[in-house]
Amino acid sequence: MPGIAKQLQERYASVDWPPGARTLATLLGKLDSGDAVWWRKRPEHAACLVQLLDLELLDLGLAGPRAAAHVIEFPAFPGMPSLDLRRDGKWQLGSEKPVLTEDRPSSAHSLEEWFAPSPGWRRPPCELNWLCVADDLERHLLAKTLEAAGHYELVFAQTLDDVSGRLASTKPLVVAVSGMGANADADFTALALRPEGVGLLVIAPYALPTRPEMGGHGYLSWERASLQGRERIAFDLSTAGGGLWSKVHRWVWKRFPDWRVRFLAWLERHFDKAGKDSLYSATGVQAWLARFDPQEEWFHTVSDLLSLCLGFEGEKKLPNEDDAQAGHTLVAALQHSQPAFIGARLAELCLARWRCSHVAWNGALSLDAWAALMPLGPVVLGDDDLTPIVQGKTAAQRKKAADALSQRLQGANPQFLLQGGLLKPVAGTYEFQHRSLANLLVRDQLLADMVDAPLSNWAWACFDAERCRLVDAALDALPLKALQVLASRDTELEALGVAAIGASEAVFYAVGRRIAKGEITSSVDAFVPLARSVLARLDMDEVEWSLPVPWSRSMDSEKDQLEWISACWAWSLMPTPRLASGASWLFPGWDAVLPQPPGWLTSLWPDKDVEQLPRWWQLFFQIAEEWVKDLDAPPPDVPRVLKMAYLVKAAHGGWQAQPSWWDELLHFDNIGWIDEALVDKFGKAMAQEAAKRLWPSYLGWEAAEKTGVESWSRHSWRVRRWLLESLPIPWAIDCLDVAGRVYLASFPQTLPPSWRGPLLLSLNEQWKTIPFGEEFAFLRRFGPTIADELEQLLEHKLLLRGAAANWIWRWNAPRAGDLLQHAEALTAEAWSELFYACPTEQLPMALGALQAHPDRLTRAERAAWVRQKLPASGGLAQSLLALLHAERRPAEGLASGSAA
Repeated sequence: MPGIAKQLQERYASVDWPPGARTLATLLGKLDSGDAVWWRKRPEHAACLVQLLDLELLDLGLAGPRAAAHVIEFPAFPGMPSLDLRRDGKWQLGSEKPVLTEDRPSSAHSLEEWFAPSPGWRRPPCELNWLCVADDLERHLLAKTLEAAGHYELVFAQTLDDVSGRLASTKPLVVAVSGMGANADADFTALALRPEGVGLLVIAPYALPTRPEMGGHGYLSWERASLQGRERIAFDLSTAGGGLWSKVHRWVWKRFPDWRVRFLAWLERHFDKAGKDSLYSATGVQAWLARFDPQEEWFHTVSDLLSLCLGFEGEKKLPNEDDAQAGHTLVAALQHSQPAFIGARLAELCLARWRCSHVAWNGALSLDAWAALMPLGPVVLGDDDLTPIVQGKTAAQRKKAADALSQRLQGANPQFLLQGGLLKPVAGTYEFQHRSLANLLVRDQLLADMVDAPLSNWAWACFDAERCRLVDAALDALPLKALQVLASRDTELEALGVAAIGASEAVFYAVGRRIAKGEITSSVDAFVPLARSVLARLDMDEVEWSLPVPWSRSMDSEKDQLEWISACWAWSLMPTPRLASGASWLFPGWDAVLPQPPGWLTSLWPDKDVEQLPRWWQLFFQIAEEWVKDLDAPPPDVPRVLKMAYLVKAAHGGWQAQPSWWDELLHFDNIGWIDEALVDKFGKAMAQEAAKRLWPSYLGWEAAEKTGVESWSRHSWRVRRWLLESLPIPWAIDCLDVAGRVYLASFPQTLPPSWRGPLLLSLNEQWKTIPFGEEFAFLRRFGPTIADELEQLLEHKLLLRGAAANWIWRWNAPRAGDLLQHAEALTAEAWSELFYACPTEQLPMALGALQAHPDRLTRAERAAWVRQKLPASGGLAQSLLALLHAERRPAEGLASGSAA
């Protein structure tokens, strides 16, 4: 150690080392024995040591999990108990998904080698991975979890460029960054420093950008050929869409659709485990969120939810969903740790940005841009401003008045917006510190404008995709009567020109959502004039080929299309005069006879491998079920999206289910979500009755499907298990024809044990058709649970009799012995079959039975059986010989008598 200490002091003389080599040698000795406290607190000294020894921080125990790395504190959330990752369970609200492209499908499905490497897997990660986790708190938890696990070294940094020196490490590394680099090339320049074949996982709040397409193959481009070394590597890493030469696997963290339910339930468990005294109720807050924020516009981050749950003692104190001042109420509660002026200043700032139509509502702005949103004139001071400062009764009152004046005077200072907690820095720009609070304040203003102000105050925002989402959410919060009044202002709408298009379509959407929620149940007459103006603009001439779309909404995504179709389908649930000309699948409830489903509807289906349905799909299927409820008979040719609704109605007794309805539903790609959805919907009826209505059609479909890997996988699907567990077994088997029962008997091991015996006995007429040599395998598939039923097979003069005798001994030897002892329970043939099938290990039972019922075998049969069993009889040999001698003595006595 003294030698290393001396080299450190000589080679790195500029570093402030402890005086004397002996002290430093002592510290090195402590490090060698596992005490790394001094070195962990001095990263500069530790960096010198690893450089001198050509090692990594992890090798010296200076990276990896610290003593308290497994404990997460929440300083920004007063009242939140700390989380011990070793003792407490963490929340799990999403999972990583590969960012796929047409020219580069991903071979990896998870980051398990980073998150939970198998103990037996020795190969370390060797590829570059970039994971985008947009939610700040969720990203922090993920990084802290990896740090606590200690599988690989993890470093926290503002940008990737800040740890460029660490990227040259030859060991796997995890980097958690909180901000973006100076420019788009900075990340690729840093990634290019990584040695070939050495794993790296970057966890960032943004997706890794890509270089724009160049109109040709990037690998052969002039631009690439003009680069050398690290610059060429960086160029390859930035290839758009992945491509052959890109070596970065891109991932995005996708939250589960029910992430809010999961988090609220986790928080309740966490509070209970920590002993926190609180009136918080997960179910209560979830019910309130379902009413107040069903579209997740106001509370869409983990931080939002956590602040909400900590800011209120219980859900009973939360504002009503139609409270016009709910935003201000929530801001006041959620900002309880901030100075009182923050709420008012935030309201001014967010409304200024909202009303500035040329400035995007979402995203960060420069500090100058923020300051420009709030131009202030000269501050005129009067006695009311100065008197409280001088004549306040207490020092506290005088200071409060002085602070308020100071805030007014500094209001035009850009730095004030940052220092006051209104904004946070984001890669050289600035964003709202609390985006949800800004949205809530805009909500209140929108509600006020929709009720008392000219329509022009908000209608213009309907052509702005970012702002339109908040308009929709505000319309959902309006009382129904206020929404009716708003729709009746058609004269004012017409005078707005272009803005009228967006406003009328926004109200049309809102009415559709109200119908879907059941708030409008009888008539929409008050909204018909507005609806006519919306539908008059739709291009219905080619509705069979292309989806007629609104003018103010983009239809670029599946979500956009589904929300529009859902609104139209909801409208068609109402008994209102026809608003659209011609039969159309856009308004199916208004036509008794519909044409062939159009392509835009038949192609509509959730993405492959979806694990849970997003809320917009849940809403659509809900509306589809409502429409199907009113049908007297099922139209024969329907798109796949209606087949689930058809089955749900059949489960409730509405009509008879058909095998074809299961087609394309229970498919390997869909089972992640549809298995749960079907059982949940079927379960709303009485389970046994619903299962009885569906069983024949389901089995008809399953039996007709081709065999293969997928056919076997469906045996474990939840909907199949639900049917088998819900059905009365005798009824379920009796209602099947011979083909159905034979089909089930081909793999009885996939049935509940209670099914197997009755199924076997129901096939008594088919037993004779079992090919010779397959009788043992046939019964083996049923398993030990049919041991009792095998007794009946002993009485049949078939091949199965011998197989049944053998399996009774294997599966229930005591019962076999009991049957032999009570010979009167079996015919002579059945008793003989069971007796001869007795295995050697059960010989005492057979011997005892024969001794009790010697007449069951002839003298010659008994003698032959004894000679057959003697070689392996062991301790029973004497008993067997005695039985044989008993057979001989009467015969010998008869011979002696004749001689006399």
